[in-house]
Amino acid sequence: MADPIKYQRPPVELAGAMDAYLYGCTPAEDCGVCASLMHELDDAKKAEDWGKAYDAAAAVRNHPRHDQRPRSISATGSPCSAPVVTK
Repeated sequence: MADPIKYQRPPVELAGAMDAYLYGCTPAEDCGVCASLMHELDDAKKAEDWGKAYDAAAAVRNHPRHDQRPRSISATGSPCSAPVVTK
């Protein structure tokens, strides 16, 4: 019988399959919100902050697709299907 390993081994990294599943997203064209979220995603990946990277990718995936809804101009001036907020 083989002796069990009594020391910690390095973590196992899956070859890209999980990255595409967790961090894959497609931003809407010409959308400032999607562009900002993609920038956050890239920064988080570079910093290896996987929680923030997942949050940014999920926000892009959940952001409304602009070709499916009427467009309006958001408070930031970018085309977005979210209602305009005025104070």
